[in-house]
Amino acid sequence: MLYVNQPVVIGSVRAELTTPQVLLLGGMLKDEETQRLLSQHLRDLHAHLVASKMTSLVVDVRGLNFVNSSALRLFVDLASRADAYKLIFNIDTSITWHRLSFSVLQALAPHRVELRDGVAA
Repeated sequence: MLYVNQPVVIGSVRAELTTPQVLLLGGMLKDEETQRLLSQHLRDLHAHLVASKMTSLVVDVRGLNFVNSSALRLFVDLASRADAYKLIFNIDTSITWHRLSFSVLQALAPHRVELRDGVAA
C-alpha cells in the first residue's frame, strides 16, 4: 500500500503519494515484475480513493523516463476503474510517448481522464 510521504521503490520505479490524491512516478517501467507490483499498488490506491469518496487522482508521470508498451496497460486499467473520480495525468508533451500514449488514453475515456502539460503536482 502507498502512504503519503513514504516513497516506495518498486524495481526501477519510484512511487510517492505527496498527498492522498497526488501520485508521483519516476524511473523506468519496463519489466513484468515491476508492472505486477505497481499494478497491485494502483489497485489498492483505487480502492482507497473510492472508499474515501475522493473526487480526483493526479498522477504525475513526468519523472518516468521510459515505459514499455505493455506497461502502458497499467494506466489503461487505472482509467477503466476510475468511474468514481477524475484521473488527471501531469505529462510533458515534449516527450513523444507522453503526448501519444496519454492523448489516446484521454480519447478512450474523455469523461475520466484529463491531461495537464508540465503542471507541478
